[in-house]
Amino acid sequence: MIYRKTYNLVLEKIREIQADIKQNSKDIKRAADFGDLKENAEYHAAKDNQALLHNKLHRFEKHLSNQIAEPKNIDPNIVSFGTQVTYTDGKAPITVAIAGAAEYELELYENIVTTTSPFAQKVLGKKVGDTITLDLPDGEKTLTITDIQLLE
Repeated sequence: MIYRKTYNLVLEKIREIQADIKQNSKDIKRAADFGDLKENAEYHAAKDNQALLHNKLHRFEKHLSNQIAEPKNIDPNIVSFGTQVTYTDGKAPITVAIAGAAEYELELYENIVTTTSPFAQKVLGKKVGDTITLDLPDGEKTLTITDIQLLE
């Protein structure tokens, strides 16, 4: 899933990357004009950057195939995609955003976890007052959900 506003940000990011790819192609041509490609550090750096840019472009393009979620269709009483959940283990409360890979990659929220993360898998579908138990390297930890809000 992806929020509509995130979808639009992904489209914007794709346009930026495409512009970077065009500039990179010019950089490659300019570097190639310097001659001997075997020992041309500028050319090799530009080619490496080309591979990175194309990889980044493909990653963002994959987000476009996700189902678009509208905030109005998200139940704020249940932990799900598009919510932020506050929980406590008896100490200070911690709030995390439950979102998708696109929101995570764009770093749209502080303390974000994707819906596929082990933590999210434990809290999805829970309500305020529900508890979950996490198996951590230093032992089990029980968390109580104290608040659920829609992400903005």
